[in-house]
Amino acid sequence: MRGHSQDGLSLVELMVALAISSFLILGVTQIYLDNKRNYLFQQGQSENQENGRFTLQLLEQQLAKAGFRRRPDDQLDFAFPAVTASQTGITDCAFAAGEAVKSVNAKTLCIRYQPRDTAEVDCLGNGRSANNAAIAQPYTSPVENFVEKIGVNDNGQLICTSKNASGETSGVLVDGITDIRFDYGVNTTEDREVTSFKVTPAGGDFIRVVRYSALMSTSQGNISQDVQFKTYKEWYGEDATAPTDGKIYQIAKSTMTLRNQMP
Repeated sequence: MRGHSQDGLSLVELMVALAISSFLILGVTQIYLDNKRNYLFQQGQSENQENGRFTLQLLEQQLAKAGFRRRPDDQLDFAFPAVTASQTGITDCAFAAGEAVKSVNAKTLCIRYQPRDTAEVDCLGNGRSANNAAIAQPYTSPVENFVEKIGVNDNGQLICTSKNASGETSGVLVDGITDIRFDYGVNTTEDREVTSFKVTPAGGDFIRVVRYSALMSTSQGNISQDVQFKTYKEWYGEDATAPTDGKIYQIAKSTMTLRNQMP
């Protein structure tokens, strides 16, 4: 009795199977890469949004303190006399009489304020123990005002500089800031209005408003899409060379009225 013969795959059938398998593998791989790229893009956007939100909140929190006086009937010139940088203990933070916000450069400013109570701390979490006895009662004057310098360094970090018992000290508040810009709403009288905005206020200008913008960037590169170059050029101008780092850029901005600086 003859058995049934069994034939193997022909070369054509094998090639067809390999071609179909290759297309399936390529399709699955492309789906994986697209999903990973989209995930990293969304993660980068969330990182920028979180850092941007935190930056604006920190600036708002500290600027809201600028010019605070424990005695509201004190004149600004009396509560905040003219001081040199050596007197404040912070490099570049010299103030004219009555001045509570000082522009150092386009990326840096200085502020000063009086403590609300003995629990008040600066942007680095340091208190001023010298004030504890002097401000134990309401409406008393402190021995020492708070002075802070806030700006962005070349490493893309928002830095606060203050002082503690050992002297001037700095700390990182936020990472992921490529650039920051401050400009100031001013007038030349004691009216409650802003007549112009200036990057560098002149002597005699009263600062009523601080406007700030930050260019955020992701910590990871090679995840951006071409549309992100538009954000970069919106900041630096259309003639700017598009970045090659592949980072995602985002602009965060806000404006703070200095309520303690209003007459």
